[in-house]
Amino acid sequence: MKTILEASKEVPVLYDVDVVVIGGGPAGIGAALAAARNGAKTVLVEKYGCLGGNQTLTHNDNYTFVDDRIQGGIVAEIIERLKKAGATFNPSVALMRDNWNPGTGCIYFDEEYYKLMLEAMMEEAGVTLLYHASAATGIADGNSLKGIMVETHEGRQAILAKSVIDCTGIAHIAWLSGASVTGEEGYPDNSFGPFKGMHMGFGYGFWMCGVDYKKFREFAEQNVDEWDYWVKGRKLFVQEKEAGRLYTPRNSTLMIEYANGRCWFIGAYKPIEKGRHPWMEEDLSEAEIDQRKQAWSILETFKKNVPGFENAKIEQTPVRLLLRDGHRIVGEYTITDDDMKSARSFDDSIACCNMPQDPFFPNASHQFVYNVTPYDIPYRSMLSKDFDNLLAAGGSASMDLVTWAALRYCTPSICTGQAAGTAAALAARQGIAPKEIDVKQVQDTLHEQGMVTTNKQLSPEVIEEYKWRTKTWNRGLKL
Repeated sequence: MKTILEASKEVPVLYDVDVVVIGGGPAGIGAALAAARNGAKTVLVEKYGCLGGNQTLTHNDNYTFVDDRIQGGIVAEIIERLKKAGATFNPSVALMRDNWNPGTGCIYFDEEYYKLMLEAMMEEAGVTLLYHASAATGIADGNSLKGIMVETHEGRQAILAKSVIDCTGIAHIAWLSGASVTGEEGYPDNSFGPFKGMHMGFGYGFWMCGVDYKKFREFAEQNVDEWDYWVKGRKLFVQEKEAGRLYTPRNSTLMIEYANGRCWFIGAYKPIEKGRHPWMEEDLSEAEIDQRKQAWSILETFKKNVPGFENAKIEQTPVRLLLRDGHRIVGEYTITDDDMKSARSFDDSIACCNMPQDPFFPNASHQFVYNVTPYDIPYRSMLSKDFDNLLAAGGSASMDLVTWAALRYCTPSICTGQAAGTAAALAARQGIAPKEIDVKQVQDTLHEQGMVTTNKQLSPEVIEEYKWRTKTWNRGLKL
């Protein structure tokens, strides 16, 4: 690759704080709130102009597998606030069939109110929000990071911090800072198909409006197998693709319809060719263009073939793509698929998770299988092996790819974010690095905040209930 030499220059320091959190998605929300509430001077850096990450930027406006017996803490607080404000709502009863029933703890919410509410929570906690700033790199000093560099409308600026928390979902700042990461390898083997060395593709959530809800529901109830479930339009997609009238690699769509005439879709998908990676700019740009084209093709297919969609239109496409793969830090411990499936407990666990694997495949297929009982997330998986004050939460933490396909979800991301923020604040208070802190202090503080930190705290009844789910729900959901 052709290169140029960038001239060195003095960079102004924008903030000098205890904790800097990069990424305003669920992990960043949990981390920033926890750090500030535990007394740390905290800055949250977000590339776009709102909080929520995938929940707001890609219209993935929900929490899944919420269970107060297993999480607690900030997750429970957020959902309680949303409910109190009347900002949660129920989709069609059609979604609540088979695997997708009330036991999955699916909470859908008003994403615009969510943005406002999160900003109010940050203000209450004393978090400084820095929007429209891209984290460029960490400021390395031996085995520590002195802070990060950000690119803003005013140019390059520095944020100095005692601890850095990567909540980008793809360990982006860890990678750019020179920390050891995994992710280049993609799928490590062919256990899911001939995908070794390949990545999960880009997703795309969008909204249609102007749908005659009653008319569609009557049609769906008369065609249950095709239209009255979470996955819709299998026969239609195959038919229209074979006829050359539908442009998308998928053979169905995920869709939720609402009584107000709005419908949420994840039906577009852009595979990533072998040898390419999801952080490559050319691939990201091509995927944006391609999936917008897919969304309009899906709209036209629905308008011509599905009763109730005659006057539908695209209401919103996402601000960014849904990234389903990327880098992860190499931590003091790497969580594995075996840890999940064996419901392993850890002495240094800081969160308990009930989210199963949900991998998307390079050929645009997808399979969800409920095959776990609650398992632990160890503190060591959030600690970079290279830098003593670099933490990673959510999808940035240390785990294999299949485990990432579970822990990237919003509910566990909030929990690991809360743990990372709490640890960083306690470390700042004691004048030590997060890697040096006694994890028992972190666990005790999280318990005081209402969090469950290990499956050892769960009752036998809860464990048996999840074992029953594994036996009865594990036939899978295919897209």
